[in-house]
Amino acid sequence: MLMKLVAALVIAFGPAQAPDLPGVGVLVDEYVTTTMAEEKIPGVAVTVVAGGRQVVNKGYGWADVERRVPVDPDRTRFLIGSETKLFTAQAALQLVRADKLELDADVNTYLRTFTIRDTYPGRPVTLRHLLTHTAGFDDDHLFGSASDVRPLGEALAATQPARVRPPGTGVAYNNYGVALAGYLVETVSGMPFEEYVRRNVFEPLGMSDSTVACGGLRGTKAYLLDGTATDVTCADFAAAGAGPAATADDMGAYLRAQLALDARLGRGVAADMQRRQYTEHPLLPGMGFMWEEMPYKGHRMLFKGGDMPGMHAYMFLLPDEGIGIHVMSNGDGTGRHGLDGFALAEKIIDRYLPSGEPPSARPLPGASAERYEGWYQSGRTSHGSMRKVEALLDEPIHVTASTDGAVLTTHLKGAAQRRWTQIATGVFQEEGGWDRIAFPEPGQLALSRSTAVFDRIGPLDHPSLHLAVLAAGLIAALAAVVGFPVAAVVGAARSGPRVPRVLAWVAAVLVLVFAGGFGTVLSDEARATPLLLAGAPELVALLVVASLTVPLAVVLLALAATAWWRRWWRVPGRVAYTLVALGVTAFAAVAVTYNLVGPAFS
Repeated sequence: MLMKLVAALVIAFGPAQAPDLPGVGVLVDEYVTTTMAEEKIPGVAVTVVAGGRQVVNKGYGWADVERRVPVDPDRTRFLIGSETKLFTAQAALQLVRADKLELDADVNTYLRTFTIRDTYPGRPVTLRHLLTHTAGFDDDHLFGSASDVRPLGEALAATQPARVRPPGTGVAYNNYGVALAGYLVETVSGMPFEEYVRRNVFEPLGMSDSTVACGGLRGTKAYLLDGTATDVTCADFAAAGAGPAATADDMGAYLRAQLALDARLGRGVAADMQRRQYTEHPLLPGMGFMWEEMPYKGHRMLFKGGDMPGMHAYMFLLPDEGIGIHVMSNGDGTGRHGLDGFALAEKIIDRYLPSGEPPSARPLPGASAERYEGWYQSGRTSHGSMRKVEALLDEPIHVTASTDGAVLTTHLKGAAQRRWTQIATGVFQEEGGWDRIAFPEPGQLALSRSTAVFDRIGPLDHPSLHLAVLAAGLIAALAAVVGFPVAAVVGAARSGPRVPRVLAWVAAVLVLVFAGGFGTVLSDEARATPLLLAGAPELVALLVVASLTVPLAVVLLALAATAWWRRWWRVPGRVAYTLVALGVTAFAAVAVTYNLVGPAFS
């Protein structure tokens, strides 16, 4: 209580008088060492900035477990993943200030070797859209992006995804868009993106141990959940985060510069980055230029995180209090996202910064909420790549209306059920909590502290239906694999042609092989991502298997119809064959729906 009172008095004088967070080193030590042991994380580095100086800058555990190299916060580099997007935004805004780029100009104005397709005439993609994740690109390119890393412009031209929503109509986190912003930097500056960032982002701040070029990890190992090291440390789109690395000390320097609105970042650039640039609704938090607004218990907190296989980073700014927190891990851990930076940041805020009670929710008189009912799926769900399969295992948010104008949600951020009071038309406050949700456009749900809008889906698009269809296909395939050989042995299927039965048995085997293999891959997210990035042969083989079921399904349906027409086998045999054909077709339909068939895998 005394600590919070002291912190409140200090904060009252403004960010320049931010607290030094006495004893924060002990808090960090306790949390990090305990969590590392519990979640089996090899190495961690933590930096905390307050009052314009680093009050914590410490390494824990091993940078290389096998060689017993300890983590050194001044020298050990970690992959920072999507935190790189901050550097990309900063670089682009420097060029805006230099009148070489315009925030609201069509990006095609600057492109020379390819153009962005004019999917929505009169609504071009702009740099502002790229830097706020509102360009409307599909979440697409990933498969094989680490197997043959290409120059930035070449990779962007070869992998341009579809535009799936008009620009400026919803946040949907997107790597392609930020990489495109990096390419604009490269194009108008006349130097490679990596070189521009080194000269204009890192060197002014003395960040001599940071790089956005691939291959700069310098000896630190990245460890998967099972403790094995992974070689997947770089991929296409370094400007969006696939490959850059930095030390904890360098990232501390970046925190200090952002908090101080340091002119070395570019005149006015830090303020622009931190200022809200887009929101789905004025009563909800939103996006700065790559900074994500993640308020916590009434405190304005900005966040940017980064993930690569085996390495994870979290960066937090509390601009009003002059506090910055950075956490890096070189292991997935049992939580699969390294050491939880959010948990550490929240512990620090809870101890040192006073917070009141959640705001009271005053109901909007006479409000109705029936028009908001339905199932909502993340707008980041891929339309055109196999990454759509992530939605198959992700339960959509369900919204139901109450008679008093409130709504109930289930499956929102893992919660079984939450109740929300309507405080303005289409805007709802969590009862007893700090969060808000809104319905800014028909069929669209926006959440506070989220980098994706959610789109309403119909019953035929619900993953539970697709899972039920898939289960029916698997049951039919299993019955065929066991039943056809048994029928042949006991003589129940001696009449009629043999080839149709063999084809049905082969198709059923393929269904089960894919389901078993792909299910194993999906069950271990830590291994699935490296396989996807590398375009691993075993994954390609599974996708080929899934692809073969599509023509086989067509053939089996035709053979089933022929069997009834020509009276092959007895009636039970024809029924069984038809069920197998329908089962294989059901599986193939799900495979097509979730982009698991080729030959063009993406």
